[in-house]
Amino acid sequence: MTLEELTLEIYAERALTYFESKHLVTWAINVLTLGYESENLYILGGLDNASTEEREIYFWKSIADLKLNIEKSEADLMENYALTIAKKAISEEISIEYAFSQMRKIVSASGYNYRYIAFYEIDEDMDYLNYNNSPLYNPGLTLENSKEFILEEMKIFVEMEGLNISREQRHKYYCETCKNLTGPITKNKFQLKKPFRYTVMACGICGSEKLKYNSNHDVKRKIIEQSKKNN
Repeated sequence: MTLEELTLEIYAERALTYFESKHLVTWAINVLTLGYESENLYILGGLDNASTEEREIYFWKSIADLKLNIEKSEADLMENYALTIAKKAISEEISIEYAFSQMRKIVSASGYNYRYIAFYEIDEDMDYLNYNNSPLYNPGLTLENSKEFILEEMKIFVEMEGLNISREQRHKYYCETCKNLTGPITKNKFQLKKPFRYTVMACGICGSEKLKYNSNHDVKRKIIEQSKKNN
């Protein structure tokens, strides 16, 4: 990671989640490893047993030494932090459990932004699985495969962000009849019992009700492949 990336990660952690000040010590060591040097960096790198207040003092002195002036909005910090967390999980630098816990915090801090909502849905499904063994949002998710499932979601998240896939594209369903990605429509249906009229989701192209939802990993992969072809 670059100096800016390391520092953005620290800024994001401070802004969005419970912050462990020992991470400032780790930051200093990583910055020194990159070849940057200052007296304050060396001091901060050795403050394993110091107070949060002391670490903070030397962190900001180090920032001044490095002449860093990083101005990012909270949304930018969130996006950078989410990508960092996902990439670290994929490369096994951090555990899936820790990465997932951080992503859940990001979902909440973002106001349930569409970019991160999949992690909220997985969290909800984990609760459903614990109570009645049936996920609401994610077909194929089980308590036994949850780590692998979350890891795959992390990979999809990184790819979709890298391709800058729009909200509209991410919300497409896959029609098993006409084999297209489509924006779904609602269709009225009738029956001889109450409710006499009800609505179902249908393909916006052929009208078929045989849809795979956009929470499905196979559908997300199709969205990614389509985006690659269009770029």
